[in-house]
Order: sequence, then structure tokens, then C-alpha cells
Amino acid sequence: MFQIDRNSKTLLVDQIRNAIIARIESFQWVQGGRLPSVRALAKQLGVSIFTVSSAYEDLVAQHIIESRPGAGYFILACHSVGPLKDVDTLVPPSSEHSSFLFRALDPTQYDIPVSSGYLPPAWLADAVPASVTGRLIRNTLSCSTPAPAAGSQDLRAVIARKLREVHINASSSQIVVTMGATHAFSLLRSILLKPGDYLLVEDPSYLLLQLKLIKDRDFKIITVPRLDDGPDLAAMEAMLIKYRPKLFLTQTLVHNPTGGSTSPEKGFKLLSLARQYDFHIIEDDIFGVLSSRQTLRLASLDGCERTFYISGFSKMLSPALRLGYVAAPPAFVERLVEQKMYNLLCGSAIDETIVTYTLESGRYQHHLDALGQRVMQERSRAREWLGACGVVFDEHGADGLFLWGRLPGYVNISNLVEQAHHAGILLAPGSLFSNTGDYDQYIRFNVSHCNHPGFKRFLQAHITSVLSIEHGA
Repeated sequence: MFQIDRNSKTLLVDQIRNAIIARIESFQWVQGGRLPSVRALAKQLGVSIFTVSSAYEDLVAQHIIESRPGAGYFILACHSVGPLKDVDTLVPPSSEHSSFLFRALDPTQYDIPVSSGYLPPAWLADAVPASVTGRLIRNTLSCSTPAPAAGSQDLRAVIARKLREVHINASSSQIVVTMGATHAFSLLRSILLKPGDYLLVEDPSYLLLQLKLIKDRDFKIITVPRLDDGPDLAAMEAMLIKYRPKLFLTQTLVHNPTGGSTSPEKGFKLLSLARQYDFHIIEDDIFGVLSSRQTLRLASLDGCERTFYISGFSKMLSPALRLGYVAAPPAFVERLVEQKMYNLLCGSAIDETIVTYTLESGRYQHHLDALGQRVMQERSRAREWLGACGVVFDEHGADGLFLWGRLPGYVNISNLVEQAHHAGILLAPGSLFSNTGDYDQYIRFNVSHCNHPGFKRFLQAHITSVLSIEHGA
């Protein structure tokens, strides 16, 4: 049986998966053979059942092994399981990512969600004014009729007004209301990509994490490096020439997880490349309202000609309000609405009414301004104490809710994440957001959670313990 190296920078999940592949390729383990049970292998290697299960599920997703209910895991017919020569940038599905999101979305799993994508509930307590509830109760029509397929006209009109405030000139007829930004992307994917098409996404990126969850996709995912000021355009053009992707997925403002924003110069060049190589752009702008340095969105530069602008309200108002939208080029609106009806027929009239009233209230902008100030304060505090622990932040111009920090090389990230899990702390390693090994030493920190005294004590104690062992050795 193989061993794992706890001092390696390679994640334990990856070590186990790679070791199994190596044994299959060297014919030490053969077609039809049964793998050790999850519990047995976890005990032998001294790791958690979750770690082994994630490695096995990755191999199932790659069609290297199969799961037989009640019997265990078995090796499938022999085939090459090594990297593809011409498409070595393709992104495989991963159960490690679904496991992380499953835990991150369950508040009972953790006491301190340091790497969560959400704001603390207390920060959103007054996001929806009490007057909105009263109006909703009085408006019995909104509670007793379905929402129109494209979304209520009142909501689409107020969204269009809000977009004009950030220089995006999209009419209400160009807006399709969705069940959140993730649903918006799913709809766009369905109408813009055909089987075999390539989708280009930045690396690192939270959007890449989402894409890895799609195990039965019929399109191919390729990546381009994300730099401080946006995507690496030289690398991007090389990918455009080689693969001719139909779609590019990006975050212009306060990129998740790095916090960087795309420069206007790169924005203009991106749109020029889109015209030259005939692809569309999906601009995800969930966290842009938290940026302290507002800059131009791609949708404001091209007037939603090649850009689909998506955003939502769950993060800033309440996770219980699953509401987002797409501002689309006019030619695609009808297809979007048809796809939405095919998926879920219509949205929630109650949610749409709540958001409409909230956006119309004078308190909404005040709420966003207060959130922005609070995020800036917590961000400054977090950078200071994390920096004192040896965490390095590459992007000095980064902004918004997340800090993208590189931990010292002597810290084993896999061990840190597992120990945090047992301590009731959610940590997201950089490997979740990347298809390369370049960010394995990184952690995404949510500044609204990472100043918790319990996390400070945990991280400081962990680093002190690691250093004492190193110096003792």
C-alpha cells in the first residue's frame, strides 16, 4: 500500500488520487479490482474518511473507478488516465469542490466560517426595512399571483435605473430576473454553449470552483491566468487562437478570491478581442458594490453588445432571497426567458416584490454604503494580524470582501484545513479556486469573519506549534 507525505505541499486528496492512478497505470491494480473501503484506507493512511471519500469521488467523476452501491469502489476498464496531450488545460470535475460548498452552505457545520462567501447575519439584520414587510402584507396581489416569466416589470424597471447609476445603459426589456446569479449563469450556459464548445475562465477564480461542480457537462473548460489588473491578455489571445472559445467568464470588480479589479485599459482590450475572435463575455458582478474604488464595468463599455451582465441580491440583502438577474443583448432575451420557463416556469412573486420595495426605499443605498465602510475596516484589521502571522498578500490594490493570502511554506495547508474543520472553522484552500498547483499554499479569507478571536487563537497556536516542531527538528 502507498503512503502519504504530510509535509508535502500537495493536498492529501490529490496525493491519494495520484497514488491510485499510478498503481492503475503500472498495472499493480487491475481492471475490475476492488479498492480498499473508504474507512479502511482512511484508517491505514491516518486521514479523515472525508479525505478518502473525496479522492474516490474525483476518480469516479474521471471515469477511472466506479461506485457499486453496497459493494464498494471498483477499477473500470483500462484506459489512459494521464493528462491529455493537446488539452492539458482542461478542467476536470471535482467532488472536493462539492464537498466544500456543501459544508460552506450549512451554518450548523461551523462556528467560524472564515472562508465563507456570505456576510454575517447581524450585518444584514436591517437590510430589508420594516416598512417593506408592511407594504408586502397590504399588497395581496403580489402574494397570490405568479411572477411573469421575465420577472415583474416593476422590478426590472428599478434594476434598469440602478444599472444606469453605474453607467450601464440597459433597458428593462433587456433584463431577465433569475433565482440568483448562479441560476443566471446556468441559463446563459444553456443557450450560448453547444456540445464540444470551449468556455474560458480566469485562474484563480470562484467561478472555476462552481464550474468544477458540473460533472455531466458537454462543453470544455479552459483557463487563463488572472493578474492584479485582470486576465493575462497575452496568454488569453494564445488560448483564443488555439481553442476559439465561445464564452469568457470574468469578474471585473473585486474579483473572488483575489480582490483585484480589471483596469479600464484591459477592459477595452478584452472587448476588442471579443469582437476579433467572435466570443461573448459573462461579467459576474456580485460583490462590485463593496468596492471602495468604483471603476468601469465591461457592460458599461460595450452597452451590453457582447457582454452579459449578471448580479444578484442574496449576498447584500439576505441569503434567503434567491434573486438575481441578467442584463443581456436584446437578441438573446427571448431565448433566455424560454430557457428560464423550461427550467422553473416562473420565479417567486413574493421575493420579487420584497426586492422591488427594498431597492425603491431610500435606505438601500445607505445600507450598501454602511456595508462598504464596515468591510474596509475589517479588511484593514485582518491584513494587520494575518500579516503578523506570516501571511503574504500579493495584491496591494486588492479590495472588497476577500483577502487572498499565501501562508508560509512551513505550514501544511491540508493539515491546517483539516484541523480547522475539527475546531469548527471553515477554511477554503487555494486549490479549490485553481486548476494549477500555483495556489496550493493560499487561503481565501472573508474579512467579515476572519477577525473572530477564536480563529486568531487557532491560527496563532497552529503556527507556533509548527514552528516549535521545525526548530526542534
